[in-house]
Parts: sequence; C-alpha cells; structure tokens
Amino acid sequence: MTAPTQAVGNSSFVRDNSALVFEQKLNISKSSQIIADYLKSNGKSAINADELKQLANNTSGNVPADVSAAAQYMISHPDVFTAIETHDVAGADGLSGSWNFDWAAQGGLNGTTIESIANMQDAFDRAIGLSAKVTELTTELKGELDAVKQRPQN
Repeated sequence: MTAPTQAVGNSSFVRDNSALVFEQKLNISKSSQIIADYLKSNGKSAINADELKQLANNTSGNVPADVSAAAQYMISHPDVFTAIETHDVAGADGLSGSWNFDWAAQGGLNGTTIESIANMQDAFDRAIGLSAKVTELTTELKGELDAVKQRPQN
C-alpha cells in the first residue's frame, strides 16, 4: 500500500488568490502609481504615514484591494516611502504629495540602492513563504506516509 502523493509543482499547492498574485507583482513604480491615482481620484494632494497605514489595513472597509496592497507595499518598505516623501524636501516628515508618487511611478527610484534593497526584500519574503509552504506540505505527507507504514496491532 502506498501513500497518496502529489507531484512537485502541482498547482493545487499554490494558493490561487488573485489578491496575493497581484501583491506579489507590486514594485515601487506600480505601488506609487496606484497610490497617486487613488489620491487624485479622492481629491487629496498628499498622504501621511498614518493615513497610508489606514489604507493598508483597510480600516474603513471601503479601500479597493489594489490600493490596500499598494499601501501595504509602502508600509513594508519604509525606506521606499521615505525616499519618495523626501524627493522634494530635505527632511523626512512622514507626508508625501501625489507628485512624489508620480515621480516614483515614472521610475524616479529606478537603479537606486533603495530599489535594489526593496527587490531583494521581496525576493526573500517570497522565498520564506514558499519554504514555509514546502515544510507544511512535506510534514503533512510524511504524516500520511508514517500512518500507512504502521503495522496493525494484534
């Protein structure tokens, strides 16, 4: 008797969640464009760090998923937000105008160490998430295999 197994790479192991897929594809430019568009469409010219956190957490329940994900990207990459918000001023004050997000959306941080670090962090976060999933699956399959191998008690 053999334990049921699934082939490596089986898509049933991958969480088919469009929000998760969207979030994994976010970068500085995409997140900045989404936030800039959201600010403009809501008649706001700037946003502070606390408001950004509220968008990320969707505390009102009315924030579109892409805006929430873009805000979460900025929250999880504080150096990116600081670089964006200080684009037009010398010191960080936690407040950024939509024009700063427009600048970043058009590639203002392309090729900088800020972008490189953010990309590395994203790659590490994905690797950690996948590693945790592999551990979960192999533990589950090992448990099933061990159960099959046990001999009946007389």
